[in-house]
Amino acid sequence: MFGDEYILKIGAETEKQATLALFAFVLRQYQAKAGLDHDGAASLAAAVTNKVFGKVATGDANKAFAAANAPVIEDHARRLASDDNLCAVLSGAAYNICYARYVSAGGRRSMFSNAFLAYIRTLSRGDSYKTECMKFIGQITSLGQGILDPIQSMLSLGIFRPLPDSPNERSYFDAVHRFAVDVGCNP
Repeated sequence: MFGDEYILKIGAETEKQATLALFAFVLRQYQAKAGLDHDGAASLAAAVTNKVFGKVATGDANKAFAAANAPVIEDHARRLASDDNLCAVLSGAAYNICYARYVSAGGRRSMFSNAFLAYIRTLSRGDSYKTECMKFIGQITSLGQGILDPIQSMLSLGIFRPLPDSPNERSYFDAVHRFAVDVGCNP
């Protein structure tokens, strides 16, 4: 079993590479298809990336852009849900990021189950487990706000895909890394 330090490290690196890669991926799309200049495309790409990962814009200009363009940002983020391969990569990334946040906040881990893994398992089994899922959400968020933001945001956008009962942090990181390399990020 890997220790907490491993979970924290792989979660941080996954978050870094996933956000950079998604930004680069959508930036190219917006420059090529949306007919936006570089600054407009970059602002939209940053806002969509923030939306997908449940982040709030920082800086006055970014906050103003996000507020003024909320419906467009939401629409572009939802469009990502049509790409199943991308969604699988982002779902694994969200798992690693949120698991690291859970551990960082003091969440207990064990080899076979804990509140976070139980949440992922019930979430991945579908709507019939909604009541159980809410119980685990309460346990996790009692450790601190923001732990589940990436997963919750991806769920609301239709991006999050079910994960297996035994998630593999390394395989999720490897998929994110391949995505980053494929879009030209040099992590």
